[in-house]
Amino acid sequence: MNYLRHFDYAHNAELSGWEPWYQGDALLGYVQPALRDAALRHGVFTHTHDLQVLDGSAEEITAAFDDFATQIYATGLLTQWVGEPFPVKASIAEPARFTMERTLTALMGCLTFGVHLNGYVATASGPELWIATRSRQKPTFPGMLDNMVGGGQPAGLSLFENLIKECEEEAGIPETLARRSIPVGTISYCHTDGRGLKRDVLYCFDLALPPTFQPHCTDGEVESFARYPIDQVLEIIRTSDRFKYNCNLVILDFAIRHGVLDGDTTPEYATLCQRRNQLQL
Repeated sequence: MNYLRHFDYAHNAELSGWEPWYQGDALLGYVQPALRDAALRHGVFTHTHDLQVLDGSAEEITAAFDDFATQIYATGLLTQWVGEPFPVKASIAEPARFTMERTLTALMGCLTFGVHLNGYVATASGPELWIATRSRQKPTFPGMLDNMVGGGQPAGLSLFENLIKECEEEAGIPETLARRSIPVGTISYCHTDGRGLKRDVLYCFDLALPPTFQPHCTDGEVESFARYPIDQVLEIIRTSDRFKYNCNLVILDFAIRHGVLDGDTTPEYATLCQRRNQLQL
């Protein structure tokens, strides 16, 4: 087993079964036939030479998607509900065109964003990472290992504001400490596992924590925390699938940047470096 298989799994989407949809010339996402047909019946899509979102203001389109999400959640086509609006964008740089229910974005194949934090303690023998175990009551990836902090990027917050919020909710990191987090780059991939299409861009942060700090979850999403030497974490990643799939990528990126993995000791090092961002944007 090796590290590259985690990149293969995260970037596994085959788009031949997905139809692109647009606003004008701007590609906003991809849908499969059942959802496409439901959206056409509901009026959020029109179909001429290609699949187009309905005409209207941002507020009108948002309202139409809110109504659509409510309807298909009631009928079971949408199986989960968070109640959190996510921005819909054609590219990273542009502002949100409108918003939709978070759980609908995967079914619609939208470009989505998140923040992930590597919380670590520097020691004489190398960094030790705080690792979360997800609550077994979570609907997604229950009981799996996770980054210390991670969360989707909702509408209305900056990336750093969202990170501060997630630090407090998921690990009890006070704002004064969370503000020491350093932005270190992005991870991107295109993934499907039967729940939808995840065209994700993760904004990664590092936070050096004092040895005495003890994280605690305040929102019920984390069952427990444990601190592991980086070599032990990498062995778990190399030999198992215990981590939520995208967390493997975030931690491997951390290990590359901190010199734990290098070209002399890791045969796939150059490929790992290259594949940290795979989404065509």
